[in-house]
Amino acid sequence: MMNEKIAEETGIHVGDGSMNIYNGVYCYTLACHHIDDREFMDSYAIPMYQQLYVVIIHPRNWSKGTYGFRIHNKEVVEFKQSMGLSLGKKTNIQIPESILENANFMRAFIRGFFATDGSLNTFLANKKTIYPRIEMCNVSKKLIMQINDFLVQSGFRTSTWVINKNKKTWNEGLRLTITGFEMLKKWQDEIGFVNPKQIRKASTLLKK
Repeated sequence: MMNEKIAEETGIHVGDGSMNIYNGVYCYTLACHHIDDREFMDSYAIPMYQQLYVVIIHPRNWSKGTYGFRIHNKEVVEFKQSMGLSLGKKTNIQIPESILENANFMRAFIRGFFATDGSLNTFLANKKTIYPRIEMCNVSKKLIMQINDFLVQSGFRTSTWVINKNKKTWNEGLRLTITGFEMLKKWQDEIGFVNPKQIRKASTLLKK
């Protein structure tokens, strides 16, 4: 049954998770940046997965600068499939209907997705004023537009444009941005942050 924690975990999965079946073995993997997201993985993501799915997790470093875990668990993979999440590449991934139909679940999903596939940066306007900018991008345009539509309906001011997310394959993606201190405060109040590096950055910016 769907709840806010599963919705949030689904957002994390859509950002940095993957699953497949190799020679009859069900594999679920979550991998983030080995430096920037290690704290998030150890302090938040791993305890969440262990609690939700009652699994034992042993994190590890992988090549290409990633850090995370892999579990061989048929129940976890089949549960995610039952929500409509597919095996293999996530090129055309969408938000499950059970999440789309509930505003609280959508906020939780976006919170999890942003923790893994979002960034909080700043830009200089008029060569003198620094503004915060929330950004998310994904090769699934449908996914980004589902998020964008919900945020717009919730009163956020957004912008979207097409990008080449993967320069090796030239897969087109879609980038979503939200700018300004007012929008950052609204995001903190209504969506929230769970990745420690983003929590610290938002706190610093909102103190200015």
